[in-house]
Amino acid sequence: MTDRGAPIVTLTEHDHESGVLLTLAGRLDARSVADLRLTLHRVVADGTTPLLLDLEGVEIGDASGLGLVVELRRRAHRHGRAVHVVAADARTRRLLIRARMHGLLTAAAPRREPGDEGVLAGVS
Repeated sequence: MTDRGAPIVTLTEHDHESGVLLTLAGRLDARSVADLRLTLHRVVADGTTPLLLDLEGVEIGDASGLGLVVELRRRAHRHGRAVHVVAADARTRRLLIRARMHGLLTAAAPRREPGDEGVLAGVS
């Protein structure tokens, strides 16, 4: 039996010269998006630089998970912020393409240099 009190999704926020990197890990589904939504609203409202989403460690479990990404994009656009998916697994990329959100995908994924905590290379 699983522990229902354990976090389903984690969000890590790092400043970068190209924007704010948001690294998500876990399962995005109806159970996890409500709490995450409030945090993402704060992140969008707190700045003007682009949001760089690292979805490599995310499993989009249902429509509400994909809906959260759509909502983030719309909210950021209303606040004058760009959103770019800089890393995602093949399944998430296919979902974004099928949802006609392929414009969010970027060619280069961010990567951490050894010893650089919170600093990325390869994001332009």
